[in-house]
Formats: sequence, structure tokens, C-alpha cells
Amino acid sequence: MFTSGSLALSAAPHSSRCRVGHSLLELILTIAIIGVIVTLSVSQLMDDAGSARVAKLESDVSTLNQMVALYVADGGSVAGLTSAQAVLDKMKRIRPQAEWQKHVGSASGRLLDVRLRAKMTTRPDTDNNYRAVWNKTKQRFELSKANGTAVSEFYFDETLAGADFGTERRAGSTVAFNASSKGWVWGTSVTDPTANYLNPQPLGSPAPAAGFDPNESAPATNEPPTDEDTDGGGSGGGDTTATPTVTKLPRPAITPSGGTFAFGSFPSSATISRNGALPEVSRLMYRVNSGAWAEYTGSSITLTPAMNLQAKNETTRPAEYATSNTASQTYYRLTSGFSGTGEANWGNAIGGTNLVTNIQNGADNSTFKHGNTKLDLGNGEYLDAGVENVLTFTPEQFDTITPNTWFKFGELTMLNGTTFYNSEASDVTLSVNLTMTQPGLNFTTHIDLGLTSTENTSDRLASADIVTLKNPATDIRVTIDGVEYRLELSWATLDPGAGVVQGSKFLIFEGANANAELRARFTSNR
Repeated sequence: MFTSGSLALSAAPHSSRCRVGHSLLELILTIAIIGVIVTLSVSQLMDDAGSARVAKLESDVSTLNQMVALYVADGGSVAGLTSAQAVLDKMKRIRPQAEWQKHVGSASGRLLDVRLRAKMTTRPDTDNNYRAVWNKTKQRFELSKANGTAVSEFYFDETLAGADFGTERRAGSTVAFNASSKGWVWGTSVTDPTANYLNPQPLGSPAPAAGFDPNESAPATNEPPTDEDTDGGGSGGGDTTATPTVTKLPRPAITPSGGTFAFGSFPSSATISRNGALPEVSRLMYRVNSGAWAEYTGSSITLTPAMNLQAKNETTRPAEYATSNTASQTYYRLTSGFSGTGEANWGNAIGGTNLVTNIQNGADNSTFKHGNTKLDLGNGEYLDAGVENVLTFTPEQFDTITPNTWFKFGELTMLNGTTFYNSEASDVTLSVNLTMTQPGLNFTTHIDLGLTSTENTSDRLASADIVTLKNPATDIRVTIDGVEYRLELSWATLDPGAGVVQGSKFLIFEGANANAELRARFTSNR
């Protein structure tokens, strides 16, 4: 550099150009070096962050494998579990309260914080860092770089802080409870208490230590009892009293019982009784519609439609009594009745290749005609039978119809005519627009009818044309006070000499003009 500078001073015209080129080179080299330094620094920071995450994962896996070993030693089982989260959730369960006194260690038997959750990913990250997998055969967590679903990290989910993962009854733990002396000893009927933290598989049952009797009573003593002896400590102090049995409190009784009631028979209030639970050992609690529990004071509880009332006897002495099962009653009220009127319209007719239809929709009644009545005799001559198939529907007004009761929805008149050339309809839809005054709703029901034109024979019934009600349970549903009602339909014979009803079929004799009642009812789901 210094030499180049000296040379540059000896020739002025060339010196300026040489110094400019040299300065640019220096600048480029300087920028490149700075870029490399920045890249290495960022890479180092990223590597440090990745290393910290992997180190945390390794530590978590080691700790969790110890927890699995303790859980198995405590009588738990993870056999058959395939996912990491399922293993975590299994170890969040507690023992039934009745077992707590006989359980060494954490009274509840829960080994993990309920907030602990496994973050699952489907593939390794771009740096191919380790992830954790659950080996169901070895019953342990392992680190892996393989593809597939695995745990990238274990973390606390605060939304699980109040979660209840339930209880479970476990097998005998590696520590046996000595009922005669109220203490814990290593027993012969349990597994080896030595925990294998690296591979927490179920272990064999080794022979007990020579001369050890797990059922022997603690030696008697003439020493006065200490505080540790009197407060239920593990030494027992010679106390041979049997373990007290926890009695479950009786479930409260709610009067009247829940159910579905007619509008005028709906009960106004309900009361709750302890059903034999003693007030000195329990509190009678109740709640409405899954709200907060409150202590019952004895006054009547006002009932409203679709209301759910629950009650329980809650123990105040859990060492002797367990809280009762919850009594639950729900009260539904049927509506006082349905009132309204309808207007009918025919449409959506389909049929033969030579289908002929004629529709006349009106406010009072609506008529649907179908079929070609003319028979081609040739030479431009036709025989006109004069009467096609005709369906006329007249809707009926209805007032204060109680639920689940049949009423006249309308009347259908069917004329069995004479038609030719596959010109009859096979299906048609009768749409009825209902204007309801009780409840105040408007809706449309679509009634699908199948139409069958039969060949004429000497058998009058076999020659009858058929109108089939294809959707007796319509698409109309309405919910009132928690009860859902569905509109259902059926036929009823009005002219037995001209036509008869057989289930969902209305049969009209050849050449006859028959009437049938289209009945309806609002059926409740309660």
C-alpha cells in the first residue's frame, strides 16, 4: 500500500486515477469483511437460541421420564398410549379422595402441572434440531430428528389452569400402606421401588429382604404421644384403629320432578330437600342453568320454561363424608296452541315425455291438471275423453291447536280422469305459505306428492290412481321455550265410496271424484 502510494506521486496525471481505483477496492473489501462479521454474529445468535431451545427440550424430556417412572411406580399405567399429550394428560389425573389417606407422597397423586402442554409439529425445523417423541414400547420420551409428528417444545398453557382431568383408580404402588400401624412400608406384593428414570418400564418383583415382614405392627411404647404421633403421622405410635370409611352423602330430592308439561299444568316453583343428609356435616347447594352454586335457604325456587335446576349435598367434613351426586331436573312447557292460515301453490311438476299440465293457483284454492285427454284415431280424427286428472287443494284455517294433536290442514279433491300418450305427471309439489298468529311466525312448507296413473282393469281398487304423501314429516321446525315442534302430515278418508286411504297413499277409483283430508299436527321433541 505504501509502495503504491509512492509510485502514484511520481506521475500526476496517472496518480489520480490509480488512487481512485485503489480506494474503491479498499471500500469493497471493507464492506465484504463487515458483511461476514455481521453474518457470523447473527448466525452465532441464532445458534445460541436454537441450542438453548434444544437444551431445554433435553432437560424437559429427562424430567418427564422421571415423572413417568414415578407415575408407574405409584401404580399408574401408560400402556397403549401413543401420543405425548395423552401421556401428559394421564399424569395430570388424581386418585379418588377415598385413597388419599393410603397414598404416600402428594396426597392427590397428581404428578404434573395441569397447564403443561406439548407443542406438536409435523416436521423438524430448518436447522433439523431434535424433537421429542413418545416411545410407547419403551414407555419413555426420546429425542429424535426423524420426520413425522413430534414435540418441538413443552410449555405452559394458562387456559388450562382450571382444567379438571378427572380421577383414576391405580394399582398398588411400590409403597404399601400398613393398615395396622397407619404407616407406609416397602411391600412384597409390589414392584421394585428403585425407579429406572432412563427407561421407566414396569419392573419385575424381586424377592423381599431377608427377615422383613411388611405386616408387622409398630412396637408398643410407654412414651407419651408427641405432636407427630397425635396428628396422624406415619409412625402410628401403636394406634391400631382401622382406617375410617368415607360415606357418600345422599343425593338431594327436587320437587316436583322435571319433564314436559302442558301449558296450563306447568309448575310455578320447586323446592329442594336434603334427603337425609345431616346439616352438621353438609351444605345443601343448588344452581340454575349451570350458573354459580349457592346455598339453598329453604324458600321456593321460581320455575321458568326450559329451566334446569341442580342440587347437591356438599360435605363440610371431607374426611368422613363425600359430596353427593348431583340431582338434576329440567322443566319444559308446551305452547298453549298454534293458530294460523295457509295459501297453497302447485309447482315443480315432472312426468312423462309428453307431459301436459295446467296450473291455476288462487287464494281460496289451487288446482293442478295433468294429462292429454285426446286419442289420435288417424286421418286427422281424435277421440277426446274430455276429463284429465285434476287435483284441487283447499287450505283450512286453524285456531289454538294444542301440540301433538291432529287437525284439518286442508282438503284435497282428486278427479281420476282418462289420459293418453304418457302425458301424466309423476310428481308435483304443493307449497303452502303459512301465516301464523300464534306464534307470530311466517313460513312455507313444501309437500311432495307422488302421482301414479294405473291401467284400467275390472278390479276397481287395482285400477285406482294414487296420490302418495312422500314427506309426512315436513321441513317445518319451530322452537318455543326450549321445545322443538315439527309439522307432520297424513291422509284421512272423506269419501269411502270414491277413494280410500292406505297409510301415506290416497287411492282414487277410476272415473271417481274423491276427497281426502290432509291432516297435520305440531309434534314436540319433549
